[in-house]
Amino acid sequence: MSSRSSILVACLLVVGAGPLSGQSLFGSAGLGLPIDALDGRSRALGNLGLGLSGGALLPSDPAAAGRLRLGTGVLVAQPSWTKASSGGESNYFRGTRFPLLGAAYPVFGGMATIHFTSLMEQDFGGVRETTLTLGGVPVVATDSFEQDGAVSAMNVGFARMITEETSVGVTVGRYTGAVDRIFVRTLDSNAGSAVQAYVSAGSWSYTGYLVTGGVATRLIDLVNVSASATWSTALDATASGTTAGGDGSFDVPLQLRVGASAALAQGLTISASAARADWSGVADDLNGGTEANPTTAFGVGLELAQARLLGREAPLRLGFRHSGLPFSVGSEDASERIFSGGFGLTLNQTGEVVLALLDLGVEKGRRSADALDENFWRATLSLRLSGI
Repeated sequence: MSSRSSILVACLLVVGAGPLSGQSLFGSAGLGLPIDALDGRSRALGNLGLGLSGGALLPSDPAAAGRLRLGTGVLVAQPSWTKASSGGESNYFRGTRFPLLGAAYPVFGGMATIHFTSLMEQDFGGVRETTLTLGGVPVVATDSFEQDGAVSAMNVGFARMITEETSVGVTVGRYTGAVDRIFVRTLDSNAGSAVQAYVSAGSWSYTGYLVTGGVATRLIDLVNVSASATWSTALDATASGTTAGGDGSFDVPLQLRVGASAALAQGLTISASAARADWSGVADDLNGGTEANPTTAFGVGLELAQARLLGREAPLRLGFRHSGLPFSVGSEDASERIFSGGFGLTLNQTGEVVLALLDLGVEKGRRSADALDENFWRATLSLRLSGI
């Protein structure tokens, strides 16, 4: 599976005057732009999805599901608005993804879980006009490129409390998803009817397996710590029968994560998390000169639990996060920096049990590498329902 065409076209289109689509130009590089399957609370806190108080239904922290008290479902929607700049030219585009759909149900003294997640987003499209010389005559050509797809995963797992303070969890998943690419060059009618449009297209489907294990515990009163690791087989990309490009296989690295939260004062909590993965071994598999690098991510956040909105509990949150991106459209390592905020809103509660919870995280961020800069706003809205 070759990524050369998408990277070259992306670099050309970002400085062109034509329209762009998708959510990030970095989605055109390598295996795409990483998507963390997180809820609105984690996003608002700049968190990587582990080490927070209470139960949760997040793939990055499988042990947190063991703290859930009732059958639970979660749905996450994430719109974004992006301005990409390079060489003094700017383009604007937007999109919406649904990075997480999950459910948990009590069985055998613990929680059985299922997650549908997006992992690497590869949507990208653009149009530009250029001038070619045919037979000594300048001819206007229109290039269009569309790439649609993502690497996704379906996970099933089990989590339970093994002591009053400690829970463990494991999930087993299968990579799914596909990517379709098409490049079309059409010439102005002045070139003559004998000149046909040039079309290059391809389609690949993804397969592979992954396992995530984790542990979460409360060390002392109001201090939570958790850690998880994800191991994967190779991610295989199988070309369709009509695709000119061949099959591909990519070595997905071991991904390590750790997180913690602690009370600073009554109702005020600080959280921190970090993650590490070495993607450099994938570079030789990409066949397109794409840079692949080790990545480190960390985030910190504050949560004020005593705030109220419309007479209901509505904890306020602030956060910061810095993440390295595994793939770049240039030679320089790409990174993403985010300032975030948001709140939660209890929609339905019986006693101390929250039956319906809405969480909103809003992020102002920047991605950069070489001469390419992306400034973006991103909102993450999650709805969690318990007692299902």
